[in-house]
Amino acid sequence: MKKSSEPPSIPDFSGRWVLDRTELLEEYMKQSLGTDHVKHKFPKDMTVVNEITQIGNNFRVKIMTRGGVSETCFEVGEAWQEQDSTGDTCTVTSKWMNNKLVTVAEGRKTVTVTRELRGEFMITTMKCKNATSRCIFSRDTKSK
Repeated sequence: MKKSSEPPSIPDFSGRWVLDRTELLEEYMKQSLGTDHVKHKFPKDMTVVNEITQIGNNFRVKIMTRGGVSETCFEVGEAWQEQDSTGDTCTVTSKWMNNKLVTVAEGRKTVTVTRELRGEFMITTMKCKNATSRCIFSRDTKSK
């Protein structure tokens, strides 16, 4: 039996996703990290890759940037602890809202990340305080 928060058919986020473009990322980073952490503009050719493995409600999300690699494993509906980008510990929960995966990290600040699929794109919307940013990822079909 499916949990009540699970949509009738779960979208499959599995795959390798390459950042195509961002919207309002710098303002979001200022709100989520603080102005002391954002001292320069992000390069236009910034490379970000998400590798997602999904089996039902179980996820492994590996995010690769020039600055390093982070990996998180979680089950939708279960809470877990992790360090945020400033090093603070936060409590993270995730749930399905329609066909979107919504993850909320609560610590010193609250950050909400919503992932949704639109064709061959994964739209990741991030919110912190009054700032909202979108990252649009293309599915990497060459890596299969």
